[in-house]
Amino acid sequence: MNDDRIRLVRKILNWSLLVLVILYIVTGFGITQFRIVEQLTMGLLTKSLSFKIHFNLIIPFIILLALHVSFSSLLKLRRK
Repeated sequence: MNDDRIRLVRKILNWSLLVLVILYIVTGFGITQFRIVEQLTMGLLTKSLSFKIHFNLIIPFIILLALHVSFSSLLKLRRK
């Protein structure tokens, strides 16, 4: 892979993981503090929807986190 593709893959991976972490936190907050989150989202994010989204995000989160860690480790080994 050339350097431009590596940078692009890293950016996509990092931003995707950031979005997923933010969603994970917001939906977790939507489960525990559902009254506040329902008001802030004008009723779009209910407690049951937060729970469904939060539960279904665990597998993509683990996959993206593993890719992020392994990709960073491989790049460090490649530079040495």
